[in-house]
Amino acid sequence: MTKIYVATPVDDSRKQIFTSLPGADVTFIDRASVTYEDIKDAEVILGNLPLDLVSKLPELKWLQLDSAGANNYSSLPAHIQLTNASGAYGTAISEHMIGCVFMVMKNLARYLDIQKEHEFTNLGSVNTVSSSKVLSVGMGDIGSSFAKKMNALGAEVYGVRRRVHETPDYVKAMYTMDTMDEIISECDVVALSLPETAETIHLFDEARLRKMKKGAILVNVGRGSAIVTEDLLKIMKEEHLAGACLDVTDPEPLPKNHPLWNTKHVYITPHISGRFNAAVTYDLVLGIFRDNLLRYLNGEPLEHVVDRSIGY
Repeated sequence: MTKIYVATPVDDSRKQIFTSLPGADVTFIDRASVTYEDIKDAEVILGNLPLDLVSKLPELKWLQLDSAGANNYSSLPAHIQLTNASGAYGTAISEHMIGCVFMVMKNLARYLDIQKEHEFTNLGSVNTVSSSKVLSVGMGDIGSSFAKKMNALGAEVYGVRRRVHETPDYVKAMYTMDTMDEIISECDVVALSLPETAETIHLFDEARLRKMKKGAILVNVGRGSAIVTEDLLKIMKEEHLAGACLDVTDPEPLPKNHPLWNTKHVYITPHISGRFNAAVTYDLVLGIFRDNLLRYLNGEPLEHVVDRSIGY
C-alpha cells in the first residue's frame, strides 16, 4: 500500500474520492500541527507542508501542492517529484481581477466614500471596458482566463509571457518581458498574474510604472515582489495611476503601520482572490489531486510537473 498523507483540508463528503482508490493508504492530517513523527513514513503528500519538514522525509517520492505557485519548493531534493495545482485558480481569480477593474473604472470605491458622507455628487466621466486596451502580464491559467473574459467584454487585449509561441484568438498581440514596454503606454489596464522568479522580481519599478498610461489601472494578483513597493507609493502619491488593486503585497502580510494602507486610490485585499474562497477552486484542486494520484498509483507520468529552474 502507498502511504499517502493529505495536508489540504478535505471535508467528510469528499474524503471518499481518495480513500476509495485501490492501493492507497490515505491519512488526513492538520497541516498546522503535523510533526515529522506523524508523517515520517509518507511516500506521497498532497498539500503545502513546510519545505524544511518535507525535505527531511526519508520515504517521500512525490509532493503535490495545492497552490499554483511553487517557487518556495524549488530546492526540494531532486528525487522528490514536485507538482502544483496550476489550472485550478483561473476561474475565481480572473473574476476578482475583473471586479477590480470595474471598481476603479466606474469610481465605485469613491462613490462608497461619498455615500458615507451622505452626499449626492457626480464624479464625472468614466471609461468603458469596450473602448479599453488591456495588458495581461502573465499568460498562464490565470492571465489567460482574465484575457479571455476581457476580450469577451469588448476590450482590445494584449499578452505578455516569457516566450511567445503563438497568439491566442482572444489576444491581439503577444509580447515578452523584454518587449512589453512597446505597448504598455497605450494600455488602460495592466494586470499582473506572475509567479515569483528571477525575471519577475521588481519587474515593475519606478521606470516601468511611469511608462504606464496616465490614469491607467494596475492590478496585481500574482506575487507582491513583482512591484517595487516604494516606487508604487511614489507613483500613487503623484496620482499617475487611477488605481492600484493589490491582492498581493511586498511585504506580505502588509504591516499595520505600512503607508500603502492609506495611500489614495490603492485598494488592498489580503491575498484572497484565490485560495479556497470559491467552491469551484476547491473542487478543481481536489480533482487535480485525485487525477494525479490515480496516475501515480498506476505508474503513469504525473501532470502539472513543476519546472524547478523557473519555479512553476
